[in-house]
Amino acid sequence: MLNIARLTFMEVSRKKIFMVTIVLSLIFLLLYGVTLERAAEDMSRMKDMGGQQMIIHQVIGSQLLGLGLYFASMLLALLSLMASVGSVASEIESGLLHAIVSKPIKRSDIVLGKYFGYGLMLSSYALVLFSGVMAINYLYNANVLSLLTGPLLVYGALLFALQPLILLGVAMVFSTLTRTLTAGIISFTLYGLGMVGGFFEQIGGMISKSSLVNIGIFTSLVIPSDALFRKVVSIINGNQDNPFSALTAGPFGSTVPPSNAMLVYTGIYILGCILLSIYNFKKRDL
Repeated sequence: MLNIARLTFMEVSRKKIFMVTIVLSLIFLLLYGVTLERAAEDMSRMKDMGGQQMIIHQVIGSQLLGLGLYFASMLLALLSLMASVGSVASEIESGLLHAIVSKPIKRSDIVLGKYFGYGLMLSSYALVLFSGVMAINYLYNANVLSLLTGPLLVYGALLFALQPLILLGVAMVFSTLTRTLTAGIISFTLYGLGMVGGFFEQIGGMISKSSLVNIGIFTSLVIPSDALFRKVVSIINGNQDNPFSALTAGPFGSTVPPSNAMLVYTGIYILGCILLSIYNFKKRDL
């Protein structure tokens, strides 16, 4: 299993999609930094607004922070799904796995090795991307991070790095079950469903519409990627201790932060995806 994980890690680092995502990430961080720099300059000109200035800084700053983390999550999702959706299916279609399966290697070790190899690469990339976004905010948007402590920053970073493991698990379930194209379509559809459900939940929370909130909760149970993102934003924003928390809600914020029970569910969800992938691969006729 460890050898397969090592080889998978090296394989991912050489994929073109990984290099393309790295370039896109650098472009994103550059544009994001310019945006925050211009926003900071505009905010500094609002000295004559008195107490209103603090509120405006908090609202705009929180949305810019959420925006940065949201698009970082999208880049992370792009790499997670594009790189791993064919992790098993494409190798079955090419016949590469026939040579591996014929050797005395358990099929479960193949799935676990691939999952841990992809997972290590994606989580490492997530931490680097998260660090870039937070560094830019510390430089140009420090006021919004006034309630953020070291332990909360580490906690938020670890949860952010957990996001690709959800998408990786979903991609591997369908990669061991269907062909590469089908697995990709289903995985991206589920990710999109989670995004839309997350927006519905935030809108429902702002206008007190329980039906929209319930839709968001349902999609979070189907795929908890967006719920995990909202948890990260709530931790970084310090919503529980933030007196302006009601003003920071928006499409990239969190009106009602997900509970710790959702984190437990996320862990069970990831484990379930791994076990289902192993089951599918064992039953699949190569």
